[in-house]
Amino acid sequence: MSETLFAVGARRQRPPLLRPLLGLLFAFANFTVGTAEQLLPAAPDYARNPRCTARALALPPSTHTSVDGDDISPRPSKLPLDQGDAAICFAYATADMISQRVGVEISPLDVATKYYFASPLRLERSANPRLQEHLRRMGDWRAAIEVSRATTEISQDNNPKGLPFIDKLEGGEEEIAALLYNIDGLCRDKDLPSYEGFSHFFGYLGFLRWLVRQSAAVPYTRRSLGGAAPALHNPETDAFNEAWLNRVKHRCRRLPLPTPLLPISFRVATNEASFLEMLDKGQPPSGDQVQHMLAMIDYALDHDRAPAVGYSWYVLEQAAPDEIDLVADHASIVIGRRKVGGSCQYRIQDNTGEYCVRMRPGIRERCDLGRVWLTEQELTHTLYSVTYLR
Repeated sequence: MSETLFAVGARRQRPPLLRPLLGLLFAFANFTVGTAEQLLPAAPDYARNPRCTARALALPPSTHTSVDGDDISPRPSKLPLDQGDAAICFAYATADMISQRVGVEISPLDVATKYYFASPLRLERSANPRLQEHLRRMGDWRAAIEVSRATTEISQDNNPKGLPFIDKLEGGEEEIAALLYNIDGLCRDKDLPSYEGFSHFFGYLGFLRWLVRQSAAVPYTRRSLGGAAPALHNPETDAFNEAWLNRVKHRCRRLPLPTPLLPISFRVATNEASFLEMLDKGQPPSGDQVQHMLAMIDYALDHDRAPAVGYSWYVLEQAAPDEIDLVADHASIVIGRRKVGGSCQYRIQDNTGEYCVRMRPGIRERCDLGRVWLTEQELTHTLYSVTYLR
């Protein structure tokens, strides 16, 4: 195994009798991801799978439950992780992509927390030569992170002042989220539960909001917020977000990364809004661009990688009659491929928690517990990005 990144708490003193047991546990964790070190080329020649050969990717065992447990129907553990009301589908798609890669169910809330608040300088300090080579290939990777984070939006739901509380942040990009997840190590979803967004932490976050208001005059070091984008700093939220970071730190019993996370991404638009703007201008993606994205999906599937795709949620479900938002930006991973009647179909793992019965006619019949088969035409109708891990 190559060098791994620093795991939080790894230097704490432990009783001598626990050290052999912990060694066995970490050995078992690495055994479950025995093929993770096999990296793909940085710049392969992409080509479509001409026969649309059937593929079904294995995902790690599910450990997640809802706040009420796993007794409701359908059982949460049988469904993909559900983002609930949190508009961070990029974090759920990235977590799914990483989970499939390393064989452990990763917490999407941890992915989102690192994306918004981790210091990019910690990537530069990594001793992993493969990660450093990847950063060099990216060129000005610091600027790429800054530009990506600048797309962050802030929900005003129960937040009329638009303050940057961690649970009110929205949007992000899978490539940068995966890159920043090289920092610290893996946090399993059972340590930081993410089913239905922040629902497992509603009580804690509500109490924290009250506590911060009562303690507004108490000074905070805020060192842990040093890596955040300037727009995410605010005197009214810094203490709140720092407390959340400490909560994550103490809940996550981190595992060392078995491999560096090296994302490869291609996009024809920044997001769904810019994609629609292209269409309005009469400048849709070219046939070559569409085929390139499909070839990347085929390549990832054929090499046991679950690619994340950016597309519109309205492909799956029709907008409500009173819906005023024309944009329904969404991200999911692709976990399968099959050929039906001469047409290639791709299986999308949706993370909205929506029931299949509410989806579009024709698509609802190809949906099973949040996993949906889309035809090539349906997928490419709004497809604007593909990301996978080398």
